[in-house]
Amino acid sequence: MSAEPKMARPLVSTVIPAYNCERYVAEAVESVLSQSYQPQEVIVVDDGSTDGTRRVLESFGSAITVIHQKNAGEPAARNTGMRHARGEFIACLDGDDLWVPGKLELQMNYFDEHPEVGLVYSDLTLFNESGVVQESVNAWLNLSAPSGYIFPRLFAETLFGSGTVVFRKACLEKTGPFDERFFVGSDYEMWLRMARFFQFGYVDRPLLKYRHHAAMATRGTGRILQDGMPWEARVITRTLELYPEIRQELGESTVRRRLARPYYYLGCSWLDRGNHAEARRMLARALHYRPLHLHSQLRYLATFLTPAQVSRAKNLYHRISRRGASTKTKGNEESRAQAAG
Repeated sequence: MSAEPKMARPLVSTVIPAYNCERYVAEAVESVLSQSYQPQEVIVVDDGSTDGTRRVLESFGSAITVIHQKNAGEPAARNTGMRHARGEFIACLDGDDLWVPGKLELQMNYFDEHPEVGLVYSDLTLFNESGVVQESVNAWLNLSAPSGYIFPRLFAETLFGSGTVVFRKACLEKTGPFDERFFVGSDYEMWLRMARFFQFGYVDRPLLKYRHHAAMATRGTGRILQDGMPWEARVITRTLELYPEIRQELGESTVRRRLARPYYYLGCSWLDRGNHAEARRMLARALHYRPLHLHSQLRYLATFLTPAQVSRAKNLYHRISRRGASTKTKGNEESRAQAAG
């Protein structure tokens, strides 16, 4: 009796948006082409680069498909790539990040074993010009990544980087494309929409190397505002507009806490930079959603001090904290000694 023929492996289309990535894009593309999983389609969308990105991409010849367009932003570039994708699955990678060897193989095996899932993501590694910064982001954050219908967890925190993601192209029939109005956060907004309808799977290995460098889109406090809001708050607001039933599903207090957090952290960042007026504006919004949050209250009051006064207050707080910790340690040692005696 002859063995049953193996099913043909589905085509995976990798979409790489690239804008002025001359220094990094060749390494990104090579990390995809060297994957053990085949067949693959590699689509790089040159989003109006003004450096040598075009020249670097041309060096790959027919191994990749290159699409040139006027600069329209990362979500528009991703949408362009997806429109041209022929694969049953779409994988995401930014032009300055890297996949580790075997990434696609592991994730496509997960799809084989869990045909019910629409998207598979993974852990990631942080690195910069000096080398690895964090081997496992999830371990660093003490994060247990979920599988299944993960919308409540994904609503509470971003959970994963887009370069770790592979999803079924058919999911787009339900969710639509990336929202091109978001300069930052279009990927998070898309995954939230997808998580409303599909199960997600998780591979517990860092399969993406996420590069930190000065030109990153999310660097610089001023660039992460969307319509005067922190980008995360804008994404959450948009999600609530699309699915107002979330307030009842998760509870109003959960929603308000999630909306407050981006304002709080951005306000703290502005306070540390000495821009007290902008810090006050952000922290006032955090207090609008969580008026009894003590840390927001204290930092809001600190915005009315001078930078020198804030520095002295921080030093005093740290001295008191260290003294309290020392007293607690001494008390614990005395208690253990008494118990031993």
